Amino acid sequence: MEKLSRFAKSITEKRTSVVVWTSVFLCIIFLRTFTEQFLAKTASIAPYEAVLEFIHNLLFFSITFLLLWLMLSFVLRVNPRKLSVLFLAASFVVLLPPLIDMVKTGGETFWSFYILSSAADLKLQFLTLFGNLPSGIMYFGTRITFFSAIFLLAVFVYLVTKSTLKTVFTAILAYLTFFFMGSFPMLFTFCYLFLAKKMPISSIQGFDAVQLFGTTEKIWGIDFRSLRFSFVYKLDFIFYLLLIFLLVVLFWLIDKKKVIETAKNSRYPQLIYHAGLFFMGIGLGIFYYPQNIALGLFPILAILVLLTSVWLSWLSSVVINDIHDKKTDNITNMSRPLPCSIFSEEEYLHLGIVYLALSLLGGLIVGFDFFFLLLAYNILAWFYSAPPMRLKRYIGVASFASALASLMIFFLGFILMASGQDIHSISIKIIALLVVSYTLSIPVKDLKDIEGDKEDGVYTIPVVFGEKKGRMIIGASVFVSYVLSVFLLNERSLFWWAVLFGGASYLILQKKDIEPKNLPWCVLPLSAAYGLILVLIVFVK
Repeated sequence: MEKLSRFAKSITEKRTSVVVWTSVFLCIIFLRTFTEQFLAKTASIAPYEAVLEFIHNLLFFSITFLLLWLMLSFVLRVNPRKLSVLFLAASFVVLLPPLIDMVKTGGETFWSFYILSSAADLKLQFLTLFGNLPSGIMYFGTRITFFSAIFLLAVFVYLVTKSTLKTVFTAILAYLTFFFMGSFPMLFTFCYLFLAKKMPISSIQGFDAVQLFGTTEKIWGIDFRSLRFSFVYKLDFIFYLLLIFLLVVLFWLIDKKKVIETAKNSRYPQLIYHAGLFFMGIGLGIFYYPQNIALGLFPILAILVLLTSVWLSWLSSVVINDIHDKKTDNITNMSRPLPCSIFSEEEYLHLGIVYLALSLLGGLIVGFDFFFLLLAYNILAWFYSAPPMRLKRYIGVASFASALASLMIFFLGFILMASGQDIHSISIKIIALLVVSYTLSIPVKDLKDIEGDKEDGVYTIPVVFGEKKGRMIIGASVFVSYVLSVFLLNERSLFWWAVLFGGASYLILQKKDIEPKNLPWCVLPLSAAYGLILVLIVFVK
């Protein structure tokens, strides 16, 4: 027993990186999906349906593991980092349920779906340890794995703490976690229908959850017609947002300082800018496809998932930019994570990879088109910041690459509204206006990095022409971008508005009493106000 206790405690002293952990876990989820859909005797499914199955398995087991991870950290009163190797090893149990089922049946797997029951039946299933399941559902391998996991977690806690009370408490919390995940759609249905005041909890039945998640109505312009996978498709919207929340909690508990410094380094004007691009795309999509307006729970969740993915893509680009801008930041941005030694470069790169993976996952959850647009954005961001391209070194090319990346976010919002996720209905004049305007306006951000960029061999407008002339050139470019909107959209009534807001932006950029790092905050509201006026004049009229 003492040897087992020492072994259990030794596990908490081991470490693994977030990238290694994630890579192993992704491989395990792939093998689980491969076993269920290709090795077992099951009906064949389409490639996209296999992707949906993989995504759902990934989200379900990720959330389950995170809940158990946080629970065990709470019981043992240890930093969650100390449990990373334990849960990496434990993740292999994910492979067991289909394998156990196949051994029992000779190659088939049992149908182990979520528990969809009334509140009274759900209570009975909870008290009988999944002993009163609806007909047709058989938790064989799943039940064996669940209770084995509960037992092993309890044994681990006992070996570490020698406390019977904590051991029993762990077993109860683990069972609550598994039951929560197994009945999540039903529990969510209770909460949603009750809070929406549609019906009391006592009247809600299993078919209400099926009706909430399983229908195939359009979500904005997305016409998802797979009746078999509609349930998990919509459920994944909620799971994705829950996963992001739990990851933030986990990393907060591991190292609060790093989370705080990461939040400080997010470049909030750019977060607002990216959100604005996304909602501009949505607005134009609504103008072109008013028949696709469909306010409701899942349309709102789809927007939240994509907006989260957009922000994560931006944060991933921030990490790549910071890693390759160390020389600049050591001169002009000393408060950033790498110059402050908040992260090692390897840790910071791993964080960027996590951001990227979560961003692409969010896009893939909503649809392939969204995934590819986010992928294109991240490729352009990589070309912009990293060798061998490092396009940010060249005047004009850098701004143009950033403009194309911005266009991807605009398209993302548009195709959410567009029937069939088609971008070809957008006027080429609008696309040209956006690319030209972004190209001319984006150099505003370069005014704060003159000394660092000069040292790093990055040739921006302020570096080449100096700060005074650089402000004039950038201000004139911003002014021209406003005036161009009049001619590209052929809307004369915009002229004086363009002159007013473009002129105001020019004057602000010449004010030397405004710190360069604050200039985006000053120019962004003017751009937003003009954009609103443009929409009202060009589209709403």
